[in-house]
Amino acid sequence: MMSKVYVIRRLPDELGRYPLSGEFKPEQLPEAYANLMEVKLDSFPWDVNGYKPDCRARMGWNDKGLHILMYANEPTIRAEETEIGGFVCCDSCLECFLMPKEGNPLYFNFECSPTPVVHLGVGDGRHGRTVYRTLPEGVNVVSSKHEGAWWAISYTIPAAFLMNHFGLTLAPGQKMRGNFYKCADKHEKPHYGM
Repeated sequence: MMSKVYVIRRLPDELGRYPLSGEFKPEQLPEAYANLMEVKLDSFPWDVNGYKPDCRARMGWNDKGLHILMYANEPTIRAEETEIGGFVCCDSCLECFLMPKEGNPLYFNFECSPTPVVHLGVGDGRHGRTVYRTLPEGVNVVSSKHEGAWWAISYTIPAAFLMNHFGLTLAPGQKMRGNFYKCADKHEKPHYGM
């Protein structure tokens, strides 16, 4: 299994999720967000049709929580799911799976479509997870407009959520395990990248 190290850099305290509006262009990110490490989702192990869209993610932190920005370049997208906690993985979807506390098998999966509709689950395996039907306080998700190229989502996993579910207070030097994903099970070209 391939493993990479990603450093979650600190954002200035006054910042939070990236304030998306209109069309997204990664080359126009302001300095604070551009300074966050960027990871490319470039592994498509179950490729069946050659569709491997350019997908990227950035994550920062401060006392407010973890701030995630993900974006994909796709000519067409699928966005049909309308229910929080629904099967957004069938749509064009960007996902973050994170086990935030070292030694604790509990993790969250945050899956988001371009509209943005969210599937947020917490648990220690695939089965028996708590799936949210309303988003917890402080989880506010925004998305860009899709104009045939990039689309993006941005959100915060609040510090209170991390404390309540994982007993975690964010601080420098902590180790977490996780992955970013891009999928679309029912897209005209189904794909799964990480």
